[in-house]
Amino acid sequence: MPGLDTALSAAAPIDDHDSPWKEALEVFFLQALELLVPGLHAEIDRTAAPVFLDKELQAIALPGKKGRRFVDKLVQVRLCSGAAAWLLIHVEVERRLRGRKSLSLFAWRMYEYRHRIQTRLMRQSDLALPPPVYSLGILLDNPGVGDHLVYTDEHRGQGVHFTFPVVELEAWRSRWDELESRAAGNPFAVVVMAQLQANRYRDKRTRLGPKFELVRSLRRYGYAPNTAGQIYRLIEWMITLPKDLEPEYLRAVNALSEEHKMTYVTLIEREGIKRGRVEGRVEGRVEGQADLLLRQVRRRFGAVDEATEQRIRSARARDLETWSLNILDAATLDDVFRD
Repeated sequence: MPGLDTALSAAAPIDDHDSPWKEALEVFFLQALELLVPGLHAEIDRTAAPVFLDKELQAIALPGKKGRRFVDKLVQVRLCSGAAAWLLIHVEVERRLRGRKSLSLFAWRMYEYRHRIQTRLMRQSDLALPPPVYSLGILLDNPGVGDHLVYTDEHRGQGVHFTFPVVELEAWRSRWDELESRAAGNPFAVVVMAQLQANRYRDKRTRLGPKFELVRSLRRYGYAPNTAGQIYRLIEWMITLPKDLEPEYLRAVNALSEEHKMTYVTLIEREGIKRGRVEGRVEGRVEGQADLLLRQVRRRFGAVDEATEQRIRSARARDLETWSLNILDAATLDDVFRD
């Protein structure tokens, strides 16, 4: 457990956790569920890659929200209960919600998104009943909320009572030893530790030691080089330092790399990596979506000809998302490819 000698500064600039949390959920989505929602994770067929339906979520975005929402994700997973059993998981990450009104608005927004997701997919796929959606809220720095929130709109025995789970990351602070023990088997535990350290050391001038200790721990967890590199980049994003402290941090990381023959991403390489990461992530995600859709089609309709396989492999991400939803109730192969 980290020490309690925290130097907090009310005037310290707020970190931008949008990009790291978006990438963390995309790269380690199943590991995030395993750590944060183990009961749900146990129901998921891990042999089928999750499909991220970002375009579907953008199409139903709620207008006029004040302030900035950090991350919304809509993910399709396959359940262990059968080949045709699918679940859509809607995850929203918020930094901090202040006061009862903010919590009530958040609960309403989660309900409204659930309703919009189900309505859109019912219309797209001509479903008689709405598809199942699992709503999950993640609060980065909002202790005391509890493990669920409720939205109610009821009068004289009629209305809505919507309950959904909430994960308070700050609740993991007292379970720091558990995070460290689980990190070797689940890299998302390090993501949570990085966020907790960013929350604790709001004054960026106090972060040098805690950040370096977290980076040094990666060797102890025995990650493969690619996984270690991904986690390192997320730590870089989440726990930012003042510019004048970056050279000292870089020297320490370089010395660590030489001592243990580990290759970390240096601060000098960071800008080039950001550009390459965006291009590589998009290309890899489209390829993964195509592979998953092909497996779904073959399981549902049997072997496909070369032209059909090429059509799927050369499709745009938007088309793959549409076809992945169509297959939920497609009676024929042609139904899969309808617009």
